[in-house]
Amino acid sequence: MDKTILIIATLDTKEREALYLKEKIEGLGCSALLMDAGILAEPAAAVDVTRNDVARAANETIDALVKSKNKGRCIHAMIEGVAALSKKLFEEGRFSGVIGIGGAQGTDIGTAGMRVLPFGVPKFMVSTVASGLATFGPYVGTKDIVMMHSVADLQGLNTVTKTVLDNAAAAVCGMVTTRKYPAGRTAGKRRAVAMSMLGTTTPGALRAKETLEREGFEVVSFHQNGTGGIAMEDMILEGMFDGVLDINLHEIGDRVVRGLHGAIRDYRLESAGKLGVPQVVAPGSIYYTVQGPYDGMAEEYKKRKYIIHNPNLTLVRLSDEELCETAEITASKLNAAKGPVHLFLPLLGMAYPDREGLGHWDPEADGLFMRELKKALDPKVPVDEINAHINDPEFIDPVVERFLSFMRKEV
Repeated sequence: MDKTILIIATLDTKEREALYLKEKIEGLGCSALLMDAGILAEPAAAVDVTRNDVARAANETIDALVKSKNKGRCIHAMIEGVAALSKKLFEEGRFSGVIGIGGAQGTDIGTAGMRVLPFGVPKFMVSTVASGLATFGPYVGTKDIVMMHSVADLQGLNTVTKTVLDNAAAAVCGMVTTRKYPAGRTAGKRRAVAMSMLGTTTPGALRAKETLEREGFEVVSFHQNGTGGIAMEDMILEGMFDGVLDINLHEIGDRVVRGLHGAIRDYRLESAGKLGVPQVVAPGSIYYTVQGPYDGMAEEYKKRKYIIHNPNLTLVRLSDEELCETAEITASKLNAAKGPVHLFLPLLGMAYPDREGLGHWDPEADGLFMRELKKALDPKVPVDEINAHINDPEFIDPVVERFLSFMRKEV
């Protein structure tokens, strides 16, 4: 089944288009597994996974859904059923790549079946909503989903829709047939570790990365922009990493105030601890929120210490109350760790602008955060305070050395 592709479509409205896509995929030397997520009508063609199968996977029946005349209930059931069956079929080895076609509802349903699959499994969504001002976060989540704009509505076969579907078939078949590595692990033979970073902690992160690579590790960096950290958490849970160097916790602090880069889900800094994966942690960039352009910010934020990162993003320090809340959240997550964990605190600044002479420098506020963090921390979690800035070698080098000591014990 190495070249089998799952096709997810609502055949009550997209049967001709789905069958055309199936024909093209098979013409390119791959097999197709067709899943019907439609509600309103039985397809004329035979399918591999019926709409009744999908409904049952959500503890529903098609008859009950139709009789309810509740579109929201119907869509929710199909989303739940498609996700459950996609995960089950993949784990059974029934397919190695997935493609979906649809409009807004079809995209909701199709990508639900993709987001439950591991990193590396080819995922391709042909969608009418992959354009304009549409927000893609709810569809893509933290997974490697390719979104292709259908340009024309996927209603009927014509020059435009055939061209789009031809290209989509070629793309997903190419992804499936040229894959070198199995899903769920990084590509290299070296031991893989995850590292968090952001622009404001780049110098220290790059030094850490260079040292770890010199020691034979493959380093996968995650940008703390609200989604990057949760993507890292999800991949830790998939078993992709042997250790985590978590030196930027910005998404935790920004989530407290619902900033632009706040973690999109609440389990940031939990996965390594849950699995017992070794982790070394530092509170890089945790003390500020990312807001939009200065002119559009709330007046309260304009009264705080801030820097204009670029015309669209303004970095604003958290209040004392927000820092205390952030400290308590961070401590509770570290306290729950089941494996090796070590916290390092940089006493001379937690991000590039948090340095003497620069716009975010506030040693009193930093000190408050660190005191509250230590107060809420379980004594079993070791803490080192270093009289250096987070980007200084004097800070990063001991952090990396401690991480390496954990990893040597794991060999």
